[in-house]
Amino acid sequence: MPSLLTLNVSNPPRERAEALLHWLWPRDEEVWVLTEVGRGAGSGLLLSVCRAAGFDVHVTDRSELGVMTVARVGSWERAELAPPPLLPGRVDSLVWQPNSAGSGEAALRLLATYGAASDPVRYSSKTQRERKRQWLTAYDRVVGEWTAQGERGIVLGDLNLVDPVHEAPLKYVLPEETATYHALSEAHGLVDAFRVHHPDEAAISWMDHSGVGCRYDHAFVTTDLVVEACDLLPEPRTKGLTDHSALTVTIS
Repeated sequence: MPSLLTLNVSNPPRERAEALLHWLWPRDEEVWVLTEVGRGAGSGLLLSVCRAAGFDVHVTDRSELGVMTVARVGSWERAELAPPPLLPGRVDSLVWQPNSAGSGEAALRLLATYGAASDPVRYSSKTQRERKRQWLTAYDRVVGEWTAQGERGIVLGDLNLVDPVHEAPLKYVLPEETATYHALSEAHGLVDAFRVHHPDEAAISWMDHSGVGCRYDHAFVTTDLVVEACDLLPEPRTKGLTDHSALTVTIS
């Protein structure tokens, strides 16, 4: 049963990247999806340390912040899928190939995602809101093309989509954002892995400086996968390593 982890590392400086590696390294997940990686020293350290350890690492264009996928076991293959024209480095389509002989594990498709942001708590500019609308339209098209390619897959990352189940007052959630969140299940036939085991929990995976937050980090799986577990790990956020919790998912 493979396990995957996603964490928004918030474009870390070198010192915080070192602390993130200390937190990540003892973990058991075979695959990491690290979002909001940039071109600075901290993101470079994450990349170089993972490669030096012999992991298969793929990273998108980080000029507009991107996605780093780390296969601690097995290897990556590229999957033919055109990224969104807006912020193309925010999406990576890969196939994970486990390399343990006799394990019985088949390949797993991965759509690693770092969605375009707009602040749901504080006022977002008109330009930012319009950019997010354009991103949502393009990303919905990408997900539709990805789901049409086959089975056994997972959409994983900081999608920057607010889970509609939340307790905090969020004034600036776009209706298009909520529609895209619902479309992942209702239009594209994917399963919200967190909701399988936490059907009503108003969970928080991101929190702003005022203490208001929401669930931004998601795993959506195809229906031929069984979600054995899916949980949020708050330690990276509560320890100040980043402003996000990690999300882990175990599937069979």
